[in-house]
Amino acid sequence: MIVLDRVDKHYGSGAEACTVFQGLSLHLPSDRRLAVLGAAGCGKSTFIRLLAGLEEPSTGSIERHARVSFPVGYGRGLKYHLSARQNLAYAARIYGADVDEVVGFVEGIVGLGDAFDAPLRGLGGQQLASVRFAMAYAIPFDTYLFDNFIAAGTAEFREKCIAMFEARAAECGIIMAVRDLRTARRFCDAALVLDNGGGTLFDTLDEGIRFLAARERRLTLPDAA
Repeated sequence: MIVLDRVDKHYGSGAEACTVFQGLSLHLPSDRRLAVLGAAGCGKSTFIRLLAGLEEPSTGSIERHARVSFPVGYGRGLKYHLSARQNLAYAARIYGADVDEVVGFVEGIVGLGDAFDAPLRGLGGQQLASVRFAMAYAIPFDTYLFDNFIAAGTAEFREKCIAMFEARAAECGIIMAVRDLRTARRFCDAALVLDNGGGTLFDTLDEGIRFLAARERRLTLPDAA
């Protein structure tokens, strides 16, 4: 369970202030495949960063009664003067995972050869993406967070990512910010719809999609004469 208690999130101040969430209180299941839905600009990515602890609420609190991942594919914490092996060992220790298991898993998945022990700064974009995504899947969490993407890199590696996703989702929870409803339908079974600074949780994905569609229709109707 992840509990949000009266969470506000603001950026800026004065005339430049922007409120993303206001008084957001939720009890999120940590064992479901939960799609985070909403119109563009409603705060889906911000919501994932808040759950991950990459950003803090302006006010209110978030309690995580589960081991929650960083967003899968997130790479800002990587040290580019170190090798993939060294970065993975560091991440495994931070999250209390077995270093040899994490390093061995990623090394076998990404297929970098000697480049696995060279500084990350020398890797190409797809090679870096493979390290970032495989690292997240390699570390055991109770709930995995996704900001729109579950895979990256070459077509072959993307297929590996989908297989890793399904393996984790079979045993763990998923919370995924989603832009494309086709992605939500493929991978999720419940929904959280973010709207107007708040959020509504739905036990089924279809309920959430219908709620979102009805909300969008109301917003596009012309004003009454």
